[in-house]
Amino acid sequence: MTPITKSLYLQFLKCQNAYHLIREGVVSKPSTASFGGYLEWAEFLSYCKNQFPNFPTIEKSPNREEGFVQSEIYIKDKISHFGAQLRYQNFVCSVELLEYDEERDGWILWDFRPIGSIKQDILRSFFFYKQIAEGLGLRVLGCKIIRIQTKYVYQGGPILPEDYLLVEDLSPRMESELGSREEEWNKFQTEIQNTNEQSVPYSFLEKNPSCRSLKTCLSPTHCAPGRETAREIFEYRDSSELAKLWFASGYNSYDSVPDAELSPIQKIQKEAHKTGTVHFNKESLTQYLSNVTKTVAFLDFESINPYIPIYPETKPFQHIPYLYSLHIWDMDSDSLTHKTYLHEDVGSDPRKHVLFHLQKDLPTGITIFSFNDFFEKLIIQESATVYPEYLEFWESVKSMFIDLALPFKKLWIYHPAQHGKASLKEILPCFSNESHFGLTIREGQDANYQYLRLIKKQVTAEEKKRVLEDLIAYCKLDSYGLFLIYRMLQERLSVI
Repeated sequence: MTPITKSLYLQFLKCQNAYHLIREGVVSKPSTASFGGYLEWAEFLSYCKNQFPNFPTIEKSPNREEGFVQSEIYIKDKISHFGAQLRYQNFVCSVELLEYDEERDGWILWDFRPIGSIKQDILRSFFFYKQIAEGLGLRVLGCKIIRIQTKYVYQGGPILPEDYLLVEDLSPRMESELGSREEEWNKFQTEIQNTNEQSVPYSFLEKNPSCRSLKTCLSPTHCAPGRETAREIFEYRDSSELAKLWFASGYNSYDSVPDAELSPIQKIQKEAHKTGTVHFNKESLTQYLSNVTKTVAFLDFESINPYIPIYPETKPFQHIPYLYSLHIWDMDSDSLTHKTYLHEDVGSDPRKHVLFHLQKDLPTGITIFSFNDFFEKLIIQESATVYPEYLEFWESVKSMFIDLALPFKKLWIYHPAQHGKASLKEILPCFSNESHFGLTIREGQDANYQYLRLIKKQVTAEEKKRVLEDLIAYCKLDSYGLFLIYRMLQERLSVI
């Protein structure tokens, strides 16, 4: 049986079924890796480690046994060390820093996280570490974390860790929430004792109180045998826990849920799936598009949001645009023009160049469509704040934006093939022959990662050329997709 790691414990708290399925090797552990995170991790880790000079490090190795043995030696000799490997009974964990406090004759557990806020999983992780450490007989004095100061504004030059990093003692909060943590741990221990490391029966309702949806279930065939198709009742908008009650009542499909239990939006979904037709609210869409200009623009940005700032006057996690795609359609002449700018000099700040070209390419006084336009507007506003010569440009365009995601969020239009989703990548294939499926880069996170990789890693000229071409193709389809959706709306309005 697989040793119990921190990630398995956290998985148990989210879903008991998933914990057993993963531990028994029935399904693979879900990937928690994020695009691009590792590109900055080594640098972030060095900032953290530099706060504790001369501490030894247990390097990661395929042979984890060596790490356990080395930590035992350091603990016996009361030596603080990075990458501590702890094992107690069948529980194992890796602690970023195990620090010995000579004055108080005890140990402090440290975690290093490139995050801006403390969430419950951080506290649960510390509690897991603490249980193992205390099981080994260690006197745990407290739990501390080094994370990112989100208000930090990079001014250029070397990053000063004392400004960028935030050291936080979580011991008081751990103490105040001790009851909740102990209750979770006792529940976990009870489950281990009851199952006795044997295969267990799975039940979506009985064993899965924290699982929100069969759509995110790791294995519906195990958790809801014979009722896998019931996943579609979880596609109803705003259903949340209500869908679990429907599941318990035996409902397995859109059609099976009585109208009396559905909201007006959910009834729209049900009718669309029942008839296989597109719902189209002409009145709402006519009003929505009533002030659109004859010539319209469709704008999409790609950005990076490094947690270690690269350019002056930026904060951790701030989105920095490096590419835009702009389609301009003249309705009278039915002519479509494409403009794009990609900042190829990955060693310099792209923001001013993006603003310069966008101001030149974007005609004045026309409607600008984006998908979830808050992002595009924020990009321009933040960049223009740093380069105030473009503030007038920002003022001239900010009122011209219209969010093309709104009709799909409000269900003024709904295609049954959306399956309750309202992202551009789900919508586009429903209303056109275009799809992101055939692209090398298919989502924004990957686009973010690929450009950041060009900045952080040494790549060949050929590789850089290929990546830049892939980025342009991805961004171009996003703005072209907006055009296709808008034209579809206009055509439907003209014939209905």
